[in-house]
Amino acid sequence: MKLYYKVIVLIFLLAATKGYTQLEVSHEFGIFTGPISMQTDYGERHHLPSSMETSFGVAAVHYLSFYGNNYNWRNGASYFSDHFKLRTEISYYFNNKLENEGRYTDPGSTNAEAAALRAMQGATKIFNIGTQLEFYFKNLEDYGLLFNTADKFAPYVSLGLQYNSFDAELTNNGNNLDISSLPQKYQNDAVFLEPESTFSLVMGLGTRYKMDTFDLVLDGRWQYFFSDKVDGLDTSGNVGSKFNDTLLFLSVGIVFNLEGN
Repeated sequence: MKLYYKVIVLIFLLAATKGYTQLEVSHEFGIFTGPISMQTDYGERHHLPSSMETSFGVAAVHYLSFYGNNYNWRNGASYFSDHFKLRTEISYYFNNKLENEGRYTDPGSTNAEAAALRAMQGATKIFNIGTQLEFYFKNLEDYGLLFNTADKFAPYVSLGLQYNSFDAELTNNGNNLDISSLPQKYQNDAVFLEPESTFSLVMGLGTRYKMDTFDLVLDGRWQYFFSDKVDGLDTSGNVGSKFNDTLLFLSVGIVFNLEGN
């Protein structure tokens, strides 16, 4: 990726987190973790049991709320401040068990290509930094009031952009990679094991649950990478790999208001 693309995304992220410094805002911090299911070039396309590889991820999250921390009962409130939060996060995903599965890797088959597919063992690590805008269906200022004990849940949807740095690995039965031992479709410039970077589109939904001094959060997201190399493979010229890599991240988190209620 060219340098100016990286500069553009850094400027965008800084603007997203600092562009509201002159407004009355409040800050929150949260930690999230949960399983990740990656849809990669391993496995059989359109056969989710074989193409969805499960791993784990962790994230550190900062929130900006635009109604401030001192509730003045609609004093200066707007629809935007009542329903939106800006979420900035740093996250890390890893998957140490990327394997080919499905009908083409039948363990009982003596076919040479099936054996070569079974021998492929991959891994990938992904570092992410980005921002999402969350839209809450309930009024956030009302939800945050201490004496409001009726509104425990605050569901939301989100949309955002992330910058992703990834590093993939590939071995043959745990041994050093021998390109000539791979199936034919992977031998022609289809393996990419150098660290690379890309962007991704993130769409999510979830809900907060209000506790006495913090919020519990259940969050689900779909992440679409603008690259098909996140898993180390890109066989876009073949029938089996027409799409970029994607993942689903289902996480639970705990969020604290940094300024108190």
